[in-house]
Amino acid sequence: MRSFPLILLSAAILLPLLSCNRQEIPIPQPATVPQDNTRIPGTAIVRLSEESADAFAIGDYPDIASSLGVISAERVFPDAGEFEERHRAAGLHRWYSIRYDEEVPQTKARDGLNALPGVESVDFPRRKVRRGFFNDRYLNQQWHYVNNGSLGPVFKPGIDINVEPVWKEYTTGSSDVIVAVIDGGIDLKHNDLAGVVLPAGDNGSRNFVDGYPAHSIPADDHGTHTAGIIGAINNNGIFCSGIAGGSDGTGGVRLMSCVIFAGTDEDPEGGTGQEEPRALVWAADHGAVIANNSWGYEFDTEEEARQGAIDFDNEPSATKSAIDYFIANAGTDADGNQTGPMKGGLVLFAAGNYGWAYDAPTQYEPVVSVGAFGPDGKMAEYSNYGPWVDILAPGGSDSDDQYKEWIVSLTTDQSASYMVGTSMACPHVAGVAALLVSYYGGPGFTCDDLKERLLESARTGVIDQIGRPVGGGMLDAYAAFQYNTGPVDPSQLNIRFSTDYTGDYRFKAHETAVLSFTIRGNEQAKLPVRFESDCPGASATCTRSSAQIRIEAPKARAGSYTGSLSVGSVASRKIQFTILENHAPVVTRTLEDQIVNAASSAFVTIDLAQYIQDPDGEEPVFEVSLSGDDILSARISGSVLSLTPKGYGLADVTVTATDALKASCSTGFKLLARNTYQILDVYPNPVSDYLYIRPETEAATTAVLYSRSGARVLSSSAQAGPFRPMQIDVRSLAPGAYTLQVEFGGKQKTTNLVKY
Repeated sequence: MRSFPLILLSAAILLPLLSCNRQEIPIPQPATVPQDNTRIPGTAIVRLSEESADAFAIGDYPDIASSLGVISAERVFPDAGEFEERHRAAGLHRWYSIRYDEEVPQTKARDGLNALPGVESVDFPRRKVRRGFFNDRYLNQQWHYVNNGSLGPVFKPGIDINVEPVWKEYTTGSSDVIVAVIDGGIDLKHNDLAGVVLPAGDNGSRNFVDGYPAHSIPADDHGTHTAGIIGAINNNGIFCSGIAGGSDGTGGVRLMSCVIFAGTDEDPEGGTGQEEPRALVWAADHGAVIANNSWGYEFDTEEEARQGAIDFDNEPSATKSAIDYFIANAGTDADGNQTGPMKGGLVLFAAGNYGWAYDAPTQYEPVVSVGAFGPDGKMAEYSNYGPWVDILAPGGSDSDDQYKEWIVSLTTDQSASYMVGTSMACPHVAGVAALLVSYYGGPGFTCDDLKERLLESARTGVIDQIGRPVGGGMLDAYAAFQYNTGPVDPSQLNIRFSTDYTGDYRFKAHETAVLSFTIRGNEQAKLPVRFESDCPGASATCTRSSAQIRIEAPKARAGSYTGSLSVGSVASRKIQFTILENHAPVVTRTLEDQIVNAASSAFVTIDLAQYIQDPDGEEPVFEVSLSGDDILSARISGSVLSLTPKGYGLADVTVTATDALKASCSTGFKLLARNTYQILDVYPNPVSDYLYIRPETEAATTAVLYSRSGARVLSSSAQAGPFRPMQIDVRSLAPGAYTLQVEFGGKQKTTNLVKY
């Protein structure tokens, strides 16, 4: 399992034993702190007294600093500007991180730091580990959302989070809700996440790993996978669905990437123990109301985990202070006034993957601890367990190679993959929590309200716990929405629908229209709002107080349709609308033949919209084809056609206009590329069989051919012009030199000609 540095658990103190056969009192031995691989070397986090905090400077104690090889001492939680007063009230300013020589034993460091005036506690941070495992690419079979048993005998129908009816009847997620993903960095460029992850900045995503720029969010598979479960964009035709990822292809809840891991599974980099407490406090101060933590402390044994949980509960730590701060202050401004969709914050932790009965910080009572089960309805053996596990969610089976039994979600580099672990279970709960806040959130809605709905609605007796106790049941999204919703007396409600839409509910075949409805009278009952229609192009995004109905006419046939907007079973409004027949574009004006000067850089531009129009009012897409691409080059920008000569000659130009439903029409014209500085073209010269004479304008034309001696050998008259040249048969003439005299429209030109 991969290890990363984390923070704090107070070290256990080993007391000397009394001898039973001797009377003297033994000399006390110094307290010890074990040097083990689960601790971060050269790092301690201390809590100072209120009186000492602001004046503390390690340089004031040169003897201790020198003996420990102190490198730095800084506040764990830097000055927070507008939130500094609130930070001080929570005691966050009293936590300091001390970096010292890694070769110094922790026992010596503990004694030296405890000797500093004002130091109330000394903790040595534990390494932290992610609670999931990466594997191969995905097959997009998300049984964890909807499990109907079709994937195989292992997949037990109904063993899922029951989220589909929530999407249909309540919500798919609101952008008003921000979920902090405290993990490796989310891939900000992933097509299924771009736009819903807050950009790095002073009010968004942030990197808390020491030595990395705060505004640099390195894409990480584990962080991206957990983020995808919560909020991958729905209905965009790519990759995976997110629990709270919206329904219209633009996303649902927003995600805040709080980076606490650096490096990769193959090349991890250490931390300082400050990353996660800083991340939790930052998220609370910058709009997040749910914190997903798919990580935990590293322990070597179950007994060590048991003692670690006891220490975390009983001893002060910066992480515990940060958890308490998030729970108390998320969703509020610096003065404690509710500004977010929920007052207070929900902190979720993955229970851990050791299969042990103890863990920290997951066992800390104020957090919601999430265990894992597989598609067979059995609790995963890898999942930690105990009465402190508050709820069970899909994390994947114990199988080493049956990847379909794991959890599929997004990973970096525009891809997705299967992973398994309580890391994957935790964001399922975060996603459902985000849906609940999206729907029920608002003034007066608190984290306690959310936790009650989330935990009390969990179904018990469904998951086979394989003989191990847990404190909660199986996550059930729909049950959470139905929880504690008593019968509604219709006579007590006055449901009213209103809309600003002023159209006639007749939509052209290429149109997409959005009808916005406001719903009043549902404020207290909070009944589900849903939209149903017999039109395949009609859908809606609904909240308890509004509905955005989207009519995509290209997805349906022409005809009359009905939609129904309903609030529970109490009130509804019928909407009748019509999708009109589609009509192909038509030629409204003939395109004239064109002449362009091939002897210069001249070109021709034509606005095709003046010649072809769509009866339904849409702007068709124009395409052009040429009979001679060695003569012309063509380019279309919008409706404007540009033609540039590449050589001399006559080309046929065909223009096709196509509408959104692929109905089209075509028309064409001829384009002549010639030297317009000349009044007459005679070609070919030399000539073998037929001679062509093209005057610059349409006119009665006479051509006389003279031999070298001046004898008249051939004469021809005809109406000729640029696009209708005169043709003369010269096959009977003897080879030799001739003189050609041409008259047209009052003009005359004489040309020497060679016959072969």
